[in-house]
Amino acid sequence: MDWIRKIHKWTSLLVGVQFLLWLFSGIYFNLMDHHKAGGHQYRAHVHHESQVDKSKLVEPKSVLGKAKAATSVKLTEILGQPYYLVNHEKGLYPNFKNRYSLYHAYTGELTNIDDDFARKLALQSYNGPGKIVSAQFISGKIEDFPKQKNPSWQVTFNDEVNTSVYVDGGSGWIVGHSDDDKRFASIFFMLHFMDYGNEGSFNNLQIILFAFVTLWLSTTGLIWTVDLVARGQYKVKWLAKQRQVKLFDKHQQSLGEVKLSTHDNLLHELEQHSIILPSSCGGGGTCGRCRVLISPNAKVTSADTQQFNQEQLNEGFRLACQHFSNDVEHMTLMDVTDANKVTLELLDNRFVSPDIKELRFKVIGEPFAFKAGAFMRFLIPAGQGNYLPVDIPSNYQVHWQGTQAQHYHHDACSRSYSIANADSANGELVFTIKMLPAQSSEHLPGIGSNFMGNLALNQTIEALGPFEDFYVKPENGSTLVLIGAGSGMAPLKAIIEEQLANGANKSIVFIYGARTEQDLIYQQEFYQLAKSDSRFTYLPTLSKPNKDWLGAQGYAQEVLKMNLSSFNDLSNLDFYLCGPKGMMDETIALLKHHDIEDNRISFDDFS
Repeated sequence: MDWIRKIHKWTSLLVGVQFLLWLFSGIYFNLMDHHKAGGHQYRAHVHHESQVDKSKLVEPKSVLGKAKAATSVKLTEILGQPYYLVNHEKGLYPNFKNRYSLYHAYTGELTNIDDDFARKLALQSYNGPGKIVSAQFISGKIEDFPKQKNPSWQVTFNDEVNTSVYVDGGSGWIVGHSDDDKRFASIFFMLHFMDYGNEGSFNNLQIILFAFVTLWLSTTGLIWTVDLVARGQYKVKWLAKQRQVKLFDKHQQSLGEVKLSTHDNLLHELEQHSIILPSSCGGGGTCGRCRVLISPNAKVTSADTQQFNQEQLNEGFRLACQHFSNDVEHMTLMDVTDANKVTLELLDNRFVSPDIKELRFKVIGEPFAFKAGAFMRFLIPAGQGNYLPVDIPSNYQVHWQGTQAQHYHHDACSRSYSIANADSANGELVFTIKMLPAQSSEHLPGIGSNFMGNLALNQTIEALGPFEDFYVKPENGSTLVLIGAGSGMAPLKAIIEEQLANGANKSIVFIYGARTEQDLIYQQEFYQLAKSDSRFTYLPTLSKPNKDWLGAQGYAQEVLKMNLSSFNDLSNLDFYLCGPKGMMDETIALLKHHDIEDNRISFDDFS
């Protein structure tokens, strides 16, 4: 099922792009000047009385005697002179492959359409201000008229739209006019009819393949929908039922019974009973932390197969966020936390870089203890958001100048953010949240970050936590090396505060990467801390520094690589990583290359 989802997503991207091309080209067709788009701006329509003296005409039989393998003969008038047009190979339409020859109807002599003849025919068909600049005989494909299969003359004029008149090389007929307006319109015809091979037809290989791709998209979408229905992922609230479920802890001790609705998944239903399972992905099935043990007969989702091996699946291990109460009668909770649902009130909300905001909350009710590096899961209610953050400082407004202040609606969701301060007696919690802008007006910005970043002072929000997975192990080495970038600052800043405040006998090296000096959040605080406390070393680095920057340049992992040799005993170092996935992958690969043991490497994958 997983491969069907992947192919469905990629084909939907392809189909979506083509649908946009159809939309934009369709709008153009409605707005364009059809006369100009047809290349007819300087086309003359010739009407004249026949000047043929029939008494001077030679007999058609004498012409047919000269022509070989003629299929038909027709009297026509070109440039005021009579000609017999003899067809030797007839196509279904004039632009199909035809073979003609011209014989003067008074003399019976064969006449070839040469450069001079083609120029005269083009001038007769043209009423613009331009002069002829060239006449070229084209025996192959004509880009302006890809359907034309017969050799033709291209006569070009030097007017403002670069008009070209095409004359059939055998019959002397005008194939058509083309100019810059028509060529521009042809681009949209190409996009609309998927004629990327410029065949001049919508019955092409590309559109046939696209039809099969669309059929595949529809089929896989139907299969995916049926699978979601079969797994109970589509739920109608008013059809939901309450089920009694027996709960056990991982030691098989009874935790009693709870009533869970079939409307929502087990993870969220347990939260309604203040039973908090760890989850950093908010129920997306990607973090694999909300493990429960239910019936081995319960359906296995693609997220389950990614998080558990076959033996665990056979035992009944599943992800709570992927299953509903109609899957279970009893359930073993493998990782129940001491986390609670708490209400937080916003005390301060300020920008600390062009796209990162610091939010300071106080806990309503009893404060709780937590280890530095912990995170909270915020419950974002459904509502209205805004593409543009509020209260942007003047020195950061250039970063947001392309973003329009328009509203959008979003559903309820949850997002996890690391606490950016150490535990303190005042019960305050600090978070550094990167505001994710929309890539375009067709996309939404980061729902969680924009909701949080636009909270007003004294506004409250509910959160679950704290969840403690990323923290300093006191029994390990004597030196902590922290590597971070972007909003990955949050848990590392908390660890630094905790370790120095508790008087830990550990040295701390903090390597932090950013793009520009504006993005170096808490720069002055860390510089001052490095001056006042000999245990702390601060190494900021910029990937896009200005000419006045005197510090390290490049990425955080590159600075770590340059400084590894300065550490005497690598086995006595503990590494804590938090930042973009690319940075952490490269850093872990570097540490593995230097034989750093796994238990010495901790990371918080906020991506």
